[in-house]
Parts: sequence; C-alpha cells; structure tokens
Amino acid sequence: MIRPALVAITLILATPALAQTPAAAPPTASTPSLQRYQLDLEVIRNGVTLFWTVTQIVEGAPVEASATVNGVTYDFSANLFAVQGDGDEAQMMLEAHFAGGETELAAPRLTFLRDRMALIEVGDKSGDLLKMSIAPIR
Repeated sequence: MIRPALVAITLILATPALAQTPAAAPPTASTPSLQRYQLDLEVIRNGVTLFWTVTQIVEGAPVEASATVNGVTYDFSANLFAVQGDGDEAQMMLEAHFAGGETELAAPRLTFLRDRMALIEVGDKSGDLLKMSIAPIR
C-alpha cells in the first residue's frame, strides 16, 4: 500500500506553487460567498482503478464516500477550510483521509489558492497510486 514516508515527502513538496494550474477566469462579483468545488479521488493498483469518486464540497461542510471492493470497505472523508491567518483568505486547505478496512492508507493535506485547481498524486514502487484533485465550480 501507499507508504507513509512517501505520503509525507509528497505532501511537503505539494506547496501551492507546485500543486496548481492557472484558473480559467478570475472570480466575479456574482460569485457566491461559499464557493463550491469539485473533488475527485482515484486509487489505482497495478494500473487498475480500485476506487474512484467525484463529489462536490464547500468550505466547512465535510464529505464522505465509501465502496466495498473484494470484501474490503474503502472509506474516504474530506474537509475544506480557509487557511487561518491569510488576510485575504486566498488560501484553502483540503484535509482528506482514505482507509481500507481498519487501516488508514493515506491522509493528504493540500493547500491551494481559492480560485485555482490543485492536484496531488502519491504512489509507491508497488504500483499503488492515489490521485486527488480539487477545482472551483464556476
């Protein structure tokens, strides 16, 4: 499975500057105060998708998803919030937890700019890969 050390190293390297792509257009005055985001999670084992979910998330409203594959229940949960101390509240933090059965497989944290798309991929030599992305819904 995904090794904790690799997860830690990847998360350290996933700074806002490295983890995002430019937005298509800046937010307008009509943008709602609580921006909705599309959150995608995919777990790949040896090139085969094991778990995949797409959901919407807003600041302060956690999301959860689960699936049973070959008798193992995989659980995913995430929470989105503004980074404290950021005067313009331009940065957001996504905290996620992914578990298979009773074992926590990954707990990535991703900091990104509010109006940008961000992506993190965590994998190991065994062929396991966790891909998570978040993007504002316009």
